[in-house]
Amino acid sequence: MKELLIKYNNINFENLFKKNKKNHHVINEIKNILLNLPAFKIIKDRKKLNKTINIAKNFSRNKKNIIIFGTGGSNLGAMALINILQGKEKKNIFFYDNIDPIFFENSIKKLDINQSGFIIISKSGKTPETLSQLGCLIELFKNKYNLKKMFQNSLIITENKESPLRMIALNNKCPILDHEFDIGGRYSVFSNVGIIPSVIAGVDVTNFYKGAENIISKINNNSFYNFIKFSEIFSLNSKKNSLVNSVIFTYSDALYYFGKWYLQLWAESIGKEGLGITPIHAVGTTDQHSQLQLFLDGPKDKFFTFITTNNSKLGLKINKKIMENHNLSFLAGKKMGDLMEAEQKATIATFKARGLKFREISLPKVNEFYLGQIMTISMIETVATCLFFQINPFDQPAVEQGKILTKKYLS
Repeated sequence: MKELLIKYNNINFENLFKKNKKNHHVINEIKNILLNLPAFKIIKDRKKLNKTINIAKNFSRNKKNIIIFGTGGSNLGAMALINILQGKEKKNIFFYDNIDPIFFENSIKKLDINQSGFIIISKSGKTPETLSQLGCLIELFKNKYNLKKMFQNSLIITENKESPLRMIALNNKCPILDHEFDIGGRYSVFSNVGIIPSVIAGVDVTNFYKGAENIISKINNNSFYNFIKFSEIFSLNSKKNSLVNSVIFTYSDALYYFGKWYLQLWAESIGKEGLGITPIHAVGTTDQHSQLQLFLDGPKDKFFTFITTNNSKLGLKINKKIMENHNLSFLAGKKMGDLMEAEQKATIATFKARGLKFREISLPKVNEFYLGQIMTISMIETVATCLFFQINPFDQPAVEQGKILTKKYLS
């Protein structure tokens, strides 16, 4: 299997590393944490993976739709994985990660919920948004359908400790899977949280694990340094306030939800104690017509990551005659993928010519293996950046106040 390629541009690493000689002890700390990271250790447990695969297959049997309630890390990892299937899902999968009352009511009523399975995910078992979704579903079934059948067709993933969600499940004889207690939501994509929905959709999760393993195996060898260059760039430049934004530019719709997953991973881990790098997701080619002007001609306070794949010769053919008749010969007879490929190359060449700091991550293909690789690299970079900043990568203390006030306003 070909390796993904990471190429940095307009960065003088020799000068950068001279300034950062004191970081050797931090790098050793990063390695130790990563080698013992529960989110990575679970990848070695193939027995648990196979058991999870069987649970997912058994649960989805004879169900037309799978409806998933969860928010943040409870949804985004699985959404990123399933999105690479691009319409080839084995089941109809519906994610509900928000509580917009109009959308929720209108969309849930359109589904044949008597032929649906429900997966409810909350690590704490106390997430108000997820519990409200479940509460609305219970009310709907109580009034119109068979509530007992709803719970039989549900699967709850939550920690093995007392919580409202766990008690609801136990009281109604609903199947429960334990959420890994030592893996936080935004790092949970390799656990049952990410794997169960993905298996149901038809994702090759074994290959996904193999991609992750390929990167994790390099933590203890010399190539590991390539995975923390990104973190060191921000560690040094943030002290001068010269780079305060990290833009991830994905040139494939199959990576759209990877971008959303990355935003949570990065923002929730790194934004603490007055420190942080703001993550921004841009979609190629769509955002060439919106954000690109700012990126090229605005403040030079951003580092860019282009995630690309070769789109040449892919997609439908563009009509030759009509294009030639309207002075569009450059498009005549080409495939749509040829235009995508040309535009991503042109954008990258423009960034290089303007001296903007960026890197290109080239994926030989957008599939489970390479998604496993870039998700693992993203976690490594996130943990490393936090440790360079001397902050905890695994908590999110600032959001607790909002949760307290929400309860107060509803009381």
